[in-house]
Amino acid sequence: MVVKTVQITVLIEDSNSPAKPNLKAKHGLAYFIKAKIDDGDVSVMMDTGPTPEALLHNVDAMGIDLQNVDMIVLSHGHYDHTDGLLQALKRMKKRVPVVGHPTVFEPKLSLTPHLRFIGAPFIASEVESAGGIPLLAADPVKIADGITTTGEVPRTTAFEKVRGFWAIQNGRLIEDKMLDDLSLIIDVENKGLVVVAGCAHSGIINIIRHAQEITGNSKVHAVLGGFHLVNADAKRIKTTIDELEKVKPEFVGPCHCTGKKATNNFAETFGERCRILHSGDIIEF
Repeated sequence: MVVKTVQITVLIEDSNSPAKPNLKAKHGLAYFIKAKIDDGDVSVMMDTGPTPEALLHNVDAMGIDLQNVDMIVLSHGHYDHTDGLLQALKRMKKRVPVVGHPTVFEPKLSLTPHLRFIGAPFIASEVESAGGIPLLAADPVKIADGITTTGEVPRTTAFEKVRGFWAIQNGRLIEDKMLDDLSLIIDVENKGLVVVAGCAHSGIINIIRHAQEITGNSKVHAVLGGFHLVNADAKRIKTTIDELEKVKPEFVGPCHCTGKKATNNFAETFGERCRILHSGDIIEF
C-alpha cells in the first residue's frame, strides 16, 4: 500500500522563509506531515523544535490545529528536536502516540567546549503525564499504509561516522553512536519514496539504503531534512553528494544542520531539483 499524496510543512527551522517573515526561526526542526491514504488522512508531527514558544507561535501563525495530529515521531533525543513536545501534547488535548527509539529520552551530552546537556529536557513519565503514549522501538514502526519509520539504521558506509556525542546509559558515560536516530519513509503513489530526516546522524546515505531495503522500493523521489554535514570536511560532503546523485532523487531539501557549505554544494549539484528549506515552507508530493 502507498500514500496517494503527502504535504510536508516545515514548522520550524534555523531560518525563515522569505515569504513568511512573521514566523520564528531557531536552531532546530519540526514538521507537520499530512498524508492521504485509502482510509482518509493521517497527520503526523515529526519532531517538536527547540522551544515550545517558537513551535506554538508558528503553529498558530500557520493556522494548524494540533488537535488534528494523530501521532508524533521523534527523530532522535536532542533538545532542538524535542523541546516543544510537552506543550504540543498539552495543546492536542488527547492521548497521542509518541514514536521513537528506546534510548530517545536517555541523558545526552556534549563535551565541547565543555560539559553540556543536549538531550530532551524531560523524562518519559512526563511525556505520559502530558498526554503522550511512548511507543519506543528499535525496529521500524508502521505509522499507516505507506508510512513507516526506519527504526535503527545500520551503519554500512565507510565515510558516515558519528563523533562528538555522549550519553549516560546504565550509570556510565559512553560515546553516543546515536542509535536513536531515525527517519520517516513515505511511499508515494507513482513517485517513490520520500525520506524525511531529522538530523541524519546515521548518515543520509545509510538512511536511504535502509529505506530502500525495508520497503523493497529502490525508487527514491525525495530526500529532505538536516543532513548533519555542518562540520564535515570537503571530502565527506563530496562523497555524500556523489552517492546521492546515484540515487537520482527528483527533490533534495537540505536544511537545519546540513551546514552552509554543504547546502551550497547540494544546490550547485542538483540545481532546480534542490530547494533549501526554511520555517514555513510547504512541500507537496
